[in-house]
Amino acid sequence: MTDIAVRHGADFVAAWRSAFCHVYRWKQDGPFAVVPSLWGGRAYACVPGLSYTDLDLKAARELAAEAAGRRFNIRVLADAEGDPAPGQATVLRVDLRAFGGDRDAIWQTALNGTCRKAVRRARKAGLTAGEERGPQALAALAELLGSVLARHGAPRLPTALLDAVTSALGGRILMVRSPRGEALAAGLWLRDGPLAWTPWNGAKRRPDAPNNLLYWTMIEQALADSASIMDFGRSAAGDSVYRFKQGFGARPVPVNWLAHAPTDLYNRYALAQRIWRGLPVTVTDRLGPKLCRYLADY
Repeated sequence: MTDIAVRHGADFVAAWRSAFCHVYRWKQDGPFAVVPSLWGGRAYACVPGLSYTDLDLKAARELAAEAAGRRFNIRVLADAEGDPAPGQATVLRVDLRAFGGDRDAIWQTALNGTCRKAVRRARKAGLTAGEERGPQALAALAELLGSVLARHGAPRLPTALLDAVTSALGGRILMVRSPRGEALAAGLWLRDGPLAWTPWNGAKRRPDAPNNLLYWTMIEQALADSASIMDFGRSAAGDSVYRFKQGFGARPVPVNWLAHAPTDLYNRYALAQRIWRGLPVTVTDRLGPKLCRYLADY
């Protein structure tokens, strides 16, 4: 079994942080973005919106010691894959090297039977997938992602942020469409050294399984781009999204959170998520992109 605990590169992290700071008008203080609070004060986020930094755990702890006395958060990838505790933040990855980069071997061995059937069902229904560019593709990604975030009680990200990250990091928008051309699923796909990674994706809930086709398309894109690992992003261990990603052969690598105080992100925002889900869509669509500017640990 090969090592899948590969961190982001320093240049990638710096470009990501700069894109966020540009869109949200945040200042930078060394490796931190300085994030204002709705209630006054400020927080120091090492990797706003990113699953983990480029630092190893030792370096992250040294940085945390330097930040003592401030409100800060640093997310750092564990040194090896492992079984996370229920609810723990993890990233889930498919090791393409374990299959020699062979598409058929990944299809037959990495994906479980349920995922293979769902991808076949999507194709039988006439769904198509591929890379798209331009404002229309970006708008479709923003809309699909916004709908998923709303279902989870999370604020919608600004389209300008998706555009800035796509441009700064050479991102590709992978899209799944119906036979009539309707956008059913979309994901932003990024490359960072050996890693292929999707920070954001969304899909409509339909029996023809557009989300399954999107995930398989991201694996195919990683293979075509000669990536070593397909990273499906962060999930809470054991939840439905975590299990869905496991169906594609993804294995977990825990994420460690270093902060000024003990943090349980998923429980911390539970009440706010319930309230947000109860608000009218017209309100959340308008307020969400503005609110994101004040969320240091989003």
